[in-house]
Amino acid sequence: MAMPKYAPKPVFQTVGICSPYIAVLLGVFLLRNGFLAVLLYHLALLPCIIRINKSSAIKLLFKGFHRIAGPLICLGGLVPGIVILYLWPLVRGEQVDLAKTLATLNLNGQLFIFFAAYAYLVNPFLEESFWRGCFKNETRRPNAIDMLFAGYHALAVFPVLKLPFVCFVFAAMTVVGWLFRTLYRHTGGLLTPLLLHIIADISILYAIWKIMQSS
Repeated sequence: MAMPKYAPKPVFQTVGICSPYIAVLLGVFLLRNGFLAVLLYHLALLPCIIRINKSSAIKLLFKGFHRIAGPLICLGGLVPGIVILYLWPLVRGEQVDLAKTLATLNLNGQLFIFFAAYAYLVNPFLEESFWRGCFKNETRRPNAIDMLFAGYHALAVFPVLKLPFVCFVFAAMTVVGWLFRTLYRHTGGLLTPLLLHIIADISILYAIWKIMQSS
């Protein structure tokens, strides 16, 4: 996905938007390697962020945190993990064994722990920098970027969830994208959505690990 420096910003925005969809299709459905999927996604996002935001990308990540409301908001990141942990028997696809499914993607045992550590240490920084920091944030309603952010999450869970719950994931992640963007607009920075994102990723990955252990 190499592009010349003089390519206009919309080109980099388009590449960044398409990258997770391509990465999931290649890494999960074709090559059957979950870590490779995430790595391809991140390697595509990084030059897009640099080209669009340049030096301001890092600054945005470390501003915009309210010392009273911020910690309370960030506690909301625990919710998705709790929901996954308790609703998994209801939402999983027929005859889906999560541990076996992840094993087919080379995400079992120690490899899953390594993947999880990489995911929550790297993924939130790149995703917030791109999906929130690289687009205009004027509308107060959910927009196309929020839905595009949600779309690849729904694609990623398609193999393990019943179809109605795949649709629910899409709707829920659209709301999450809108919420993160709203926090960015109100605080003028990405620190609050970043911390919320990190906690949410940790809670989700912990829930997945617990489900794998009980399989």
